[in-house]
Amino acid sequence: MITEKQRRNQILRRVNLIPKEKLKELDEYVSKLEIGVRKNSNALSFAGAWHDIDDTIFDGFTKDLINNRKKNRIRIDE
Repeated sequence: MITEKQRRNQILRRVNLIPKEKLKELDEYVSKLEIGVRKNSNALSFAGAWHDIDDTIFDGFTKDLINNRKKNRIRIDE
């Protein structure tokens, strides 16, 4: 199995072989990959935010959430 460092070095070696005419295209592709990573990392920044919430409060949120969704569905269906 290849390590992360080995994979990065392999990619860098391959990038160095790319003709200069293709560098702009490669840069655009890498930029698109970075956008996906940034979006995921923003969502993951909330991970564990409620890890210490009291169970009764969490249960209340859950029950309210279900009821609110039912109310919204009724308005949409009407």
